[in-house]
Amino acid sequence: MVTTAPAVNTPVQQIVLDHVSWKTYESLLADYVDRSVPHFTYDRGKLEIVSPSIPHETDNQTLGLLIELVAAEWETNTRNVGSATFRRKDLQRGFEADMTFYIQHEGQVRDKQRIDLSVDPPPDLLIEIEVTNPAIAKLPIYAEIGVPEVWRIDGDRVMVLALDAGEYRESAQSVSLAPLDGDVLTRFLAESRTMPRTGWIRAVRAWALGQAAARDSTR
Repeated sequence: MVTTAPAVNTPVQQIVLDHVSWKTYESLLADYVDRSVPHFTYDRGKLEIVSPSIPHETDNQTLGLLIELVAAEWETNTRNVGSATFRRKDLQRGFEADMTFYIQHEGQVRDKQRIDLSVDPPPDLLIEIEVTNPAIAKLPIYAEIGVPEVWRIDGDRVMVLALDAGEYRESAQSVSLAPLDGDVLTRFLAESRTMPRTGWIRAVRAWALGQAAARDSTR
């Protein structure tokens, strides 16, 4: 069965397929291996195909840039692998998040062109833009694969979710980039929608430098 989400008031184009084999899923991934869209999510026979909208991608790229800027000011190495595919055949699950980062485990995957979850660690941080009426719940997939942190944008709010005993719970601050928290991320996201980009970048860097200075002063 194929279902298509209605276009009205829906920020993305979305197609859902049922009774899809793992072999078919992998064939589709191979066909789109060099393309950043659409995004595929597979959950035990159900396949969701999503093509993000411009506002969706703008917010996604904004938070990705924020991570890069803050990490650079804090001299924290990161590897941004974008919307790369992560899958586990044994779990019959796979996903392509909006943006994916290695931070704590960056050194383990720094020079790898292919990441194999049977031997490599899962990503440290995912960005997910909430989709209206998602066909597949993404958080249980991320949790089973062992992703420790998800930043979820729900409308105008950014929530920091941390994996705890197999479930995601809202966290007071980022696991990977403390003391970043949901309030700071929400503020910077809102400002990015109205400020000139260069001014916004300077504001993010200034905040990050201020946090680094405050941290150094307490040592």
